[in-house]
Amino acid sequence: MSTLPQTRRENWLLIGIFCAALIAQFYFTTTNWTSPFMPGHEFRQAQTAIVSYYIDEQNNFSLLYETPIIGKPWVSILLEVPIYEWSVVLLSRATGWPHFMAARAISLTCFYLALPALYLLLGRLALPRPRRLLVLALILTCPVYIFYSRAFLMESMELMCCGWFLLGFVRTMDERRWSWLTLTIIAGTGAALIKSITFAIWLVPAAGYGAWQLWDDLRARRGWWAVLQTILWGAATVAVPLGMLRWWIDFTDPIKAAHASAYIFTAKNLSQGNWGITEVAARVSPKTWKILLERWQEAIMAPWVVGLALVAGAGFFRLVRWRVLGLAAVFFIAQLMFPFAYAYQDYYYYACTVFLSGALGFALCGMLDSRLPRWLVWPLLAIPFTAQVTTYWQGYRTSQILKSNGGFPFTDLLCDIGPKNSVFVIAGADWAAMIPLYARHKALMIRNGLEHDTDYLNRAFNDLADEDVAALILVADQRTNHLFRNKVANAFDMDLTPTFSHPIADVYISRVHQASVRTRLSDSSIKNYSGITVIPKAPDDKPVNLPFKISAALAQASFANVTPAPFQAQFAFGLGHADLDGTDVISAHPDCNLWLHPPANAQQITWDFGIYSTAESKTDGVEFVITGETPTGQRRQIYRRVLDPARHPADHGRQRAVIPYQPRPNETLIFSNRPNLGYAFDWAYWIRIEVK
Repeated sequence: MSTLPQTRRENWLLIGIFCAALIAQFYFTTTNWTSPFMPGHEFRQAQTAIVSYYIDEQNNFSLLYETPIIGKPWVSILLEVPIYEWSVVLLSRATGWPHFMAARAISLTCFYLALPALYLLLGRLALPRPRRLLVLALILTCPVYIFYSRAFLMESMELMCCGWFLLGFVRTMDERRWSWLTLTIIAGTGAALIKSITFAIWLVPAAGYGAWQLWDDLRARRGWWAVLQTILWGAATVAVPLGMLRWWIDFTDPIKAAHASAYIFTAKNLSQGNWGITEVAARVSPKTWKILLERWQEAIMAPWVVGLALVAGAGFFRLVRWRVLGLAAVFFIAQLMFPFAYAYQDYYYYACTVFLSGALGFALCGMLDSRLPRWLVWPLLAIPFTAQVTTYWQGYRTSQILKSNGGFPFTDLLCDIGPKNSVFVIAGADWAAMIPLYARHKALMIRNGLEHDTDYLNRAFNDLADEDVAALILVADQRTNHLFRNKVANAFDMDLTPTFSHPIADVYISRVHQASVRTRLSDSSIKNYSGITVIPKAPDDKPVNLPFKISAALAQASFANVTPAPFQAQFAFGLGHADLDGTDVISAHPDCNLWLHPPANAQQITWDFGIYSTAESKTDGVEFVITGETPTGQRRQIYRRVLDPARHPADHGRQRAVIPYQPRPNETLIFSNRPNLGYAFDWAYWIRIEVK
């Protein structure tokens, strides 16, 4: 490409620029590396993170992975084959790193692995080796590649696959070798399944190169066999990737379409809505382009610097003109293909800004080959680098250096005291996964606009009939949506008064769990959660210590250690669990009762119970009783024992009662705790109940 000889001094300067850019990129990207906060479209990062969390928790490495944020079935938002999420989980398991750090390591590594492919592609454009480093330096210092190369997103893995796909495609079309074809198919299939919208952009230069080769065959009159070979080799590179993508769409779209609200994620709806493929007017709308230029300012550099460099490269440096125009065209085509995606989500520029960086790099190389004096060339060359670093420093960096664990104080509180294995209903946060992610609970998030859709709500609530719905969380303007609140309260037995509140959310706890949660909230540790206000119960709210029915879901979640499953319970201080030396136990401070139907052929009852060690020297005793009751109301005492560890050393620690038992027809067993004398320090627990 160059007509002027490159000097040794220039080569060393270019190598120095690349090394400085690489060091700066690594330093900036790894700043605040150990902070759990995920700045930059936390909405999308949280979705990737929650997929990884449940893959790890459930050891589910299948294609039917859970994204439990918009209700059941939990397998509903199948946007991509979770290759990235699998990698995060496996690295986390291998190193012991938390998921967010494993994700950052995967993302940054994939970004660096993309650079060799880009380096080799620049060689195919006849760019000398040291000057390729200039283009890579522009990529390294681009804000979007500093900020999002650490994100909990698959963007860098996708860039890596796309870069190697395009290199493989070019080499396959040039050399017609099976080894390059194999690489192209593998990389292309990964790109198609990880993020098809990005792969579509990289197909543009591939298609252009294939068309140029076909035109070259026709122009050179090589015959129909040469033309057919070019077509067949080109088709072979994309047949498997596109076929696998078609299979994935056909596999996942029916699942999404059948869900009460996940239908918006089908390929057709994403194309028409989120991506704007069918919005012809948006492509030429001044409003859209005003927003797109704002994204340039955010993710790349000031638009006027970009425009000036492109005009200079295409208008004044003849040797690089077509390369500048061609690479810039791909950058613009990406935004024309998916205008809404690029207008409203800056991280989408991760997919296509390498082409803009290439165009700018060629413009700079054209300047190096020009007759401009060297004392002017090098300061001009520094302008785009300065513009990019300044953009990053004034923009992305301000959020990247924030010290935060992510989430909100109320999500931290819900994570610590929320009933295990229960589900939350959330309104006012659309389907942003931050609340369920940081609270570590599955959720039915009501998408914006569906709060008054009665048919949808009835269906979504019915889908949760076999779940323990423990909380309603109302965010932002939905805090005053009393009609919706009342509907949830009626469906899932909740009071109309929030249990606690935060400046951005009100949290309602179901009556089953409310007493235990309020007991936990009365602890002084509540001060550790800033902005939390405990709301007193209203006089007209339901009592929380009445017997409550136990659904199959609640039995599985909270009474897994009781066999057979109970059907009713009553706890004076609400249903609560605690960890006792690694064992999950039910807190059973008197008075409490648990009802179950014994098997008709039962012969034995086993009951493991005790009093917490912190109360053993202070309690005056707790009575543990098993009562049998027939449908006619006849009652008999089957077992009774008083633990009084302050007076009897044998009553310390865990106790086990094995009781012979012969059930009467249709008899119900009632397991109860009562105080021996007074209620003070009667901190009892149940470990296991088994009737067989």
